[in-house]
Amino acid sequence: MIEAREVERGGLLPSERDLMRRFGVGRPAVREALQALERMGLIEIRHGGRARLLPMDARRILERLDLSVRHLLLSNPENQGYLREARLMFEAAMVRIAAAKATAADLERLHRALSQQESARGDAARFIQCDIAFHVAIAEIAGNPVFTAVAQSLLQWLFEFRPRLLRAPNTEQLTLKEHRDILEAIQAHDPEGAAFALRAHLLRTHPLYARRSELLERRSPAPPPGVSAETEASESEIAPRAPAGRRRPLAPPPGPLAAGLARVES
Repeated sequence: MIEAREVERGGLLPSERDLMRRFGVGRPAVREALQALERMGLIEIRHGGRARLLPMDARRILERLDLSVRHLLLSNPENQGYLREARLMFEAAMVRIAAAKATAADLERLHRALSQQESARGDAARFIQCDIAFHVAIAEIAGNPVFTAVAQSLLQWLFEFRPRLLRAPNTEQLTLKEHRDILEAIQAHDPEGAAFALRAHLLRTHPLYARRSELLERRSPAPPPGVSAETEASESEIAPRAPAGRRRPLAPPPGPLAAGLARVES
């Protein structure tokens, strides 16, 4: 019904009585299905009225995944490494796009984000939020709301599980310098320079990536003069790889009636 667009975004679903008649089930089954759709973030149940179909966007969907992802990261610390790998690959692409597309207004937003982070020195919690805001501002330059939502979620999850990254002595000043290097490369419209500065920043902030980078350099032939081994190495070579095999789903599938409500009726 929903996927068949019988109900527009923001519109009202049929009444419980109409749903009972349509699907040939009782009121408890209809209410259970509606509650399942509400947990999925698809509808809003209003007591005394009909359920409303919510407008969907990437941010809302990722917010619904928040608890499941936190459980995934807590249940197996190795998953945090996989998430860091995803961040490295994702942000390297984002910073290249930013360097190619940044307008004067985009650069002004980045400078403002960096200034706010500079003013947050000494306040660890605020400094981390400003750090996240700087990286999200880079993703926003692509003009794709999915990229922005993914950047926000990835960083929020990672910083929550690695809060001490920015609390070591002199780390704040070093982080600000690295952010300036990234910003300067974006401002110069230098995609490869921006990607190099970003990769150097991320490799420094997490020892696992640094160790992987050192192993790669020892195993690889010497790069041409003036070219860094890190520049030649792809992110997938530097970052840890996930083992082959299927991943367990983050959440169980909805019940049969909920699936029926969302199924395309062809």
